Amino acid sequence: MSRWSRHLEALTQAISGMGGRDAHDAAIGQDVLEREDPEAVAESADAAAPDPHSASVEQALIRGMEVTLGDLEQTEHGWMYRGSPVMVYAVDVAAVEDRQVRTEFFHRVHLASCCGALEDPAQVVWIGTAREALAAPGLSGTPHACEYCLAKVNHRGFRGLGPRDRTRVAEGFSFHWHVSQYAQEFFPSEEAHFWAPGKPVLGVGDVEPEAADHGTCGFCEWPVPAGNHWFVPVERGAALGLSMDACILCAQQQAMGVLTLPENSALAASQARFDAKQEHPAMSAHDAETESERDWSRVRRQLPLSWHPLCEQLERKLSAPVMFHHFTGYEGVAVLAWPEHRRGIVATEEERARLPEGWDFWTMRSVLGSLG
Repeated sequence: MSRWSRHLEALTQAISGMGGRDAHDAAIGQDVLEREDPEAVAESADAAAPDPHSASVEQALIRGMEVTLGDLEQTEHGWMYRGSPVMVYAVDVAAVEDRQVRTEFFHRVHLASCCGALEDPAQVVWIGTAREALAAPGLSGTPHACEYCLAKVNHRGFRGLGPRDRTRVAEGFSFHWHVSQYAQEFFPSEEAHFWAPGKPVLGVGDVEPEAADHGTCGFCEWPVPAGNHWFVPVERGAALGLSMDACILCAQQQAMGVLTLPENSALAASQARFDAKQEHPAMSAHDAETESERDWSRVRRQLPLSWHPLCEQLERKLSAPVMFHHFTGYEGVAVLAWPEHRRGIVATEEERARLPEGWDFWTMRSVLGSLG
């Protein structure tokens, strides 16, 4: 996989004149989940505000609670506490003598063990799920994102950004966005689940199980076929904050919380919707009016959120690819492809084995890993 960086550099140079966006433009893109919408945060917090007659852990985490690091479960991109992804904040490191440094560290939100102070299981910390609502004794104002943590988990490709764009990403940090991009890591399952601050994890299929399993998505107009659990009728979607029927892909991007999807099923749904739009252009007429055929905004709308961290990093370096590229005589499909340069990205190693020689193919996970 060390070859990918060299190939990426060559590919970047080869298509530098094809209209790729620079790092600054990508860092301030207007995707639905890129920045934390204050109104959405307030609505989510209000909807999940603690019931005075109930004292659930999920509700307590809205404003924060005190634990030790040993109480938390560490994942690659964050911590979990009793089934909920959490931020760590209000960490008072008594060993630090400099009062200013100690206070500044106390007001940071952490996503990972970025220093020795966050590696001691006995260290007392505060944890929470809604950054704008967090509170703790001695905390003045909303805690800010720790840039060392953002670099460690490479939040939105943080390591590859310049100083100005690092500042923009840190100031616009959204915990909801972060969890949504790595939902399969926080909630590994072969079934769709929904999580929002203040609420326990919900099995989507357990909500109105007798509701319709096929219909037309009110967002993208895809006639969703039956039998694949790709349709979210409004009766079920209401629990996710949706007001109309949706396909599972639009539901993931529109839900008032984090909707995690089985990776293989989500990608299969994405390809099925893409193929349907190719066969019935009227479905995507609104796209054609505003976007060229190869456009990164269209790529992000089409693919599941688990592909968005990779797309965001590639967008800073490359022009938009062809999606779901087929090869005559072969069963495999390249999810992202640059045919003019015979390079592509696939979902799995097994998929790569079903593709022709003469191309360079990499898996999504290996490319994302090599980029940091």
